[in-house]
Amino acid sequence: MSPGRHIPALDGIRGFAALLVVFCHFRTFGYPELLHPRAGDYGVLLFFTLSGFLMGHLYLPRTPDRDALASYAAARIARIVPLYACVSLLSFLIYRFVYADFIYPIGLIELVRQGTFTSTVSVFWSIGPEFQFYFLFPAIWAATYANQPLRGWLYLAIGVIIAICYVTSPWLPGIFALAKMHIFMTGIICAVLVRKVPEARMVRLFAPLLLFTGLFFWMLIAPPLSARAWIFPPVTDDPKHIIYYADPLKIAACALVIIGATIRHPLNNILWGNKLMRRLGAYSFSLYLLHMPVLQLVRLAGARLHLNMPEQILCAIILSLAVAGLSHELFERPVGNWSRRKLSDVFNGRNRRQLMPQAAESRSS
Repeated sequence: MSPGRHIPALDGIRGFAALLVVFCHFRTFGYPELLHPRAGDYGVLLFFTLSGFLMGHLYLPRTPDRDALASYAAARIARIVPLYACVSLLSFLIYRFVYADFIYPIGLIELVRQGTFTSTVSVFWSIGPEFQFYFLFPAIWAATYANQPLRGWLYLAIGVIIAICYVTSPWLPGIFALAKMHIFMTGIICAVLVRKVPEARMVRLFAPLLLFTGLFFWMLIAPPLSARAWIFPPVTDDPKHIIYYADPLKIAACALVIIGATIRHPLNNILWGNKLMRRLGAYSFSLYLLHMPVLQLVRLAGARLHLNMPEQILCAIILSLAVAGLSHELFERPVGNWSRRKLSDVFNGRNRRQLMPQAAESRSS
């Protein structure tokens, strides 16, 4: 596989993961259950594993010199911070001055936690580990370019640290990256394997991996009653959802889905890399952050307008996608690109700007 090449099918996988999160939240607002409420945990698992994969895929092939680290930092900050900060501030203003029952109850203290990426409010909890992971990844990146035998000792140290984090994850705060490092590391390992395994051999694995992906996603959407308790175990006594985020089988399943999507095969482009799924993947971050306020708005407006339940559900889906699309096109993408350029000026110097190739990073990361 070409280092850093854009993989269209991964956009579709990201879009599907976002839909898992969106549909599992319908019950929160009194809608009929479209998906099992715990299906969203699998969506977040896919996001975390995919994030680790993309960091390994986009950056590990590059030497971590000053310019590479500067462009990495600019891209990572621009990817997350502008939209996250905007939604956090708007949520604070709405909750504090407009609507006290707003779905994102962000007061002054919680706004500070939003700024430090340690929030536990609704979907924001998962942004913290993601952003914190961006600060930890350069250590792994640098270790891969260390001289022998130091490289071996660094790999051993990283492995031991991640193993300790995994064992202690039930007691670590779930909003910290260390509690999820085993998931991110799984994605990085997948990126290394995909790069090392000959493409011809990967193509031979496509059929079984595609079959597994189809079966896995079918089980999430319509689990048979006999397997429902196994696929969606209850989290009544498990507030951190350790039974999902520390389950090796669930993490391995997400890894296999991502590996299968990286294979160059026409079916991947048809199923996951088509224009609709790629567009959904592009909108996924906006959709992830904005769908719950939209669902709440539609529920309140639907009751006043006397819309029946199917009409409300249809409006909620259409409006969530429309708002995400507008957010991406009018704010997330242009502001993110502007931020990337400005941050690159700061980190590299105005005459030394060297960003990651836009074709690979802007669509995949």
